[in-house]
Amino acid sequence: MSQTDGRPDGIYAVIINEARKRLANSNLVLQAAPWTRATVLVENGRAMGLIGSYYKPQDRPWIRHWSVPLYDEEVSVFCRQGVARRDWKYPEDYKGLLFGNVAGYRAPGPRFFEMVEKGEIKLEEAQTTEQNLSKLVLGRIDCYVVERLATEMLIREKGYDNVDIVGTASIEPAYVGFSDKWTGPDADAFIRDFDRTLKTMKADGTIDRIVASFTGS
Repeated sequence: MSQTDGRPDGIYAVIINEARKRLANSNLVLQAAPWTRATVLVENGRAMGLIGSYYKPQDRPWIRHWSVPLYDEEVSVFCRQGVARRDWKYPEDYKGLLFGNVAGYRAPGPRFFEMVEKGEIKLEEAQTTEQNLSKLVLGRIDCYVVERLATEMLIREKGYDNVDIVGTASIEPAYVGFSDKWTGPDADAFIRDFDRTLKTMKADGTIDRIVASFTGS
């Protein structure tokens, strides 16, 4: 989830805020944080839910419940112009390149990280997408694997013109992952009502309209 002037914004913020309006007596508060800090907050029970989490129970055993999916993210490969070709197979054909990544972000996939462990792909992590894109534009990294929609919006906002989308790494449903430190009747009731609200928003077209407002489709 992105932020503007310290306030949460972007698709997830709009979806969650709409859900909050529909939830009776909800004390839901949105907090934007770098991905690594957000995962630590939820793992330690200092925040109740991780927005935009993929279903990775082995990586995140501290999530006790994944919500109804918010929407399907396209995880894309962004590279500097001239570095990679669109017909390359991901991640095998990217051997020898230097990738950026947000620390703790696992969307590049198991095979990608296997190649990193073997030294076949080099990896340099940062705290935010903004930092990784800046490094990409400046030629400090070759490629970056990240959710497509928000990243394209950021590229347009910054006016970057030397970055290409060269492939799709995966399609990942994104959830709110609720902390296993948050339990009890009140927590269970909130999660149940939250899921019911998201289902209604899917059925009545609200989520589709929110996504379309960002994509222009």
